[in-house]
Amino acid sequence: MVSFQTGKSVGNKVVMAKIAREDFIALQNHCAVKNETINAVIRKAILNEITEPLPHMLAGKNSFIYNRDKDNFSWSVMLDNGLRIDMEDNLSFAFMAQLQNTAARVIDERNTYVRKEMNDSVTVPSKIVRKGM
Repeated sequence: MVSFQTGKSVGNKVVMAKIAREDFIALQNHCAVKNETINAVIRKAILNEITEPLPHMLAGKNSFIYNRDKDNFSWSVMLDNGLRIDMEDNLSFAFMAQLQNTAARVIDERNTYVRKEMNDSVTVPSKIVRKGM
């Protein structure tokens, strides 16, 4: 007679990943400093990601600042929870100008796709529109 068990799997499973040699050496050094095995560090990282996952997206605002002394720009993100993430501190004028042009083009493309015609309008689910027609 065969019995099936529901719930957690019985036993352990092996998880493998290929990483660059440089990353492996850095992992070995990290483990040596923590006085832990590679398996223990990886196990803790996996369990931490599963039990306390970060959301895929976080709310916040981009901030660009012009640095007159260096004639460049810095970019940071201020999350709604108050945490500030410094993204880059040496963006050139050429980069920012290209970013501005590219952003304007893709925003126009998006607005055309969703048929946005008024500045203060927002997107709504199409199923709402279909129910009202």
